[in-house]
Amino acid sequence: WIGQYLEPLGIKLAFTPAGIVIALIFISLPFVVRTVQPVLQDTEKELEEAATSLGANRWQIFCKVILPSIMPALITGFAMAFARAVGEYGSVIFIAGNMPMVSEITPLIIIGKLEQYDYAGATAVAVVMLLIS
Repeated sequence: WIGQYLEPLGIKLAFTPAGIVIALIFISLPFVVRTVQPVLQDTEKELEEAATSLGANRWQIFCKVILPSIMPALITGFAMAFARAVGEYGSVIFIAGNMPMVSEITPLIIIGKLEQYDYAGATAVAVVMLLIS
């Protein structure tokens, strides 16, 4: 549904790496939100108010007060999102296209190897994905 608006502009998403990236962002974003949200809710408002009273603008408050407190949760969320994206099959299968060296994804390589009864090859690819995750 996004592609119908981008196609007249010359931007093609289906069966391209850009489409895969967008699909992975949509499926991985909840991991980041679910790890950062509780930390933001527990952040003390007094720290922001103190920074404001000392003359800090909004950007300075974000960079020097909020960002350092949420950085561990942000890194954790991005790590979980990356691990999920490495092995994602369900949503990406429809947008990938499986064109060799263009939009080929590793879960499709594993499925192809399993269909050819190449269990050792499928296991090797899966182990590499596991190590990357």
